[in-house]
Amino acid sequence: MSENKRARVRGIIINNNKLASMYRERDGEIYYTFPGGGLEGEETETQGVIREVYEEFGITVKPIKKVYTYENKINIESFYLCEWISGEFGTGNGEEFDKNNKNGLYKPTWINILDIPKLPLMPPEIASAFYEDYTRNGESVRDDIKSF
Repeated sequence: MSENKRARVRGIIINNNKLASMYRERDGEIYYTFPGGGLEGEETETQGVIREVYEEFGITVKPIKKVYTYENKINIESFYLCEWISGEFGTGNGEEFDKNNKNGLYKPTWINILDIPKLPLMPPEIASAFYEDYTRNGESVRDDIKSF
């Protein structure tokens, strides 16, 4: 990994043909993201996914397998297919929900997977690959790691 790029992790949580996502409104833009964020301290990628999903959605997940990596100018992100273990969706209490948050609106949302081609799910490369893999392979998504 490049020294100046931040390691980030994201969870892919599927339930009844729906995908857990974070609805965002920021600077006049509306879009959806996969839950996640930057690794903290010495935590592993799977520990980071568990922490981030809990902070954002209030649910405990078990990372099953890494299915995508995505690199841009500032980040290297790993996307993990996760199993929902427990908790009530939408009860997260991470920094996103702080009343003084200046980064716009965050709202935990389920989106119908079949609607993904019509939605601004970020990053679009991962959204397209996930949609294609899900429609081809179902909830197992894929057996290898696809990189972008």
